[in-house]
Amino acid sequence: MRMNGTNNSPLETVDSARIADVGDHSFAPPQTPMIQKSRLNRAEKARLLKLLRGPVATMTAKHLSGLLDKDLEDNEQYREVIHLLRDRVVHPGARLDDLLAFLHTEVLARSTADASALASTTTAIKILLVEAAARQLGKDWTSETASFIDVTIGAARFQDIAQTLSTEASAQTMDCRGPFAAILLPEGEQHSLMCYLTGALFQTMGWQQAVVAHESFRQPGVAGTVAKADVICVGWSNVRLKSNLEHLIADVRLQFPSATPPMIAGGVAALDSVAFLVEMGIDCICDSAYSAVKISENLHSLEKTIPIAAPVGSSADRIISRIDRQPR
Repeated sequence: MRMNGTNNSPLETVDSARIADVGDHSFAPPQTPMIQKSRLNRAEKARLLKLLRGPVATMTAKHLSGLLDKDLEDNEQYREVIHLLRDRVVHPGARLDDLLAFLHTEVLARSTADASALASTTTAIKILLVEAAARQLGKDWTSETASFIDVTIGAARFQDIAQTLSTEASAQTMDCRGPFAAILLPEGEQHSLMCYLTGALFQTMGWQQAVVAHESFRQPGVAGTVAKADVICVGWSNVRLKSNLEHLIADVRLQFPSATPPMIAGGVAALDSVAFLVEMGIDCICDSAYSAVKISENLHSLEKTIPIAAPVGSSADRIISRIDRQPR
């Protein structure tokens, strides 16, 4: 299980230069003092959280919505970066630090002045680029332009990048008390990359998150953690694990005796099993990390405003799940 946490690395804050009016002129001190702190005080933490939950999250969502009017692969600013990242990830001599530096440089070079000032937005775009590059590698595999070795090496490196970006997002949302997303994997599911990318993206939008394998429910406290979730996301890529998915959903419902929170599914197998998931009571099926986060926000807001009763009766009476985007 991987949960978002805090990062105690030193933070640098710069005191604002005081500007004093002298008639029609103004001036600022020639040198601005730099203060290094290992921790923020209570007032600073409160102010930071207010900013993260308010304008930062709003501006991040707005900026990402602009990027994703179409798929990120169709965005002229980032199309070349996606292909370059895909090629670098499968290169035998690639190092994690070099891949992260490439991502950071390319994102900053393409960000507007306002967007580059928002660390959470920069991290979010990195996450989306990694997701797009991983999709590209998958397409190359199915079209036989990538070898098994390419896919094996690429998947491992993408996983390392995802873990690092999750830590980066955690540092930006320290002490966050936003809603909580539990991202679950059925027993035996090995395709966890998109789950970790989705978790990291949740954090950039002010959420708490945990990626949890069904096997770990047996560990003390893990099932209880899932029971605190405001939304449940399920990653399902291996269609042979259908019975395992049924057991996972049944166990999840046991953690919520009164009402289960909104449930979202994603992954290759999920996109190919819409009718089955509707019967299982899944509220929505989506095919990207961004879709999962935005739909979770919408469902969470709706749940707080208008409690949704559980469907009753035959399958005809059930609420039909929304498919956010059709698979290619």
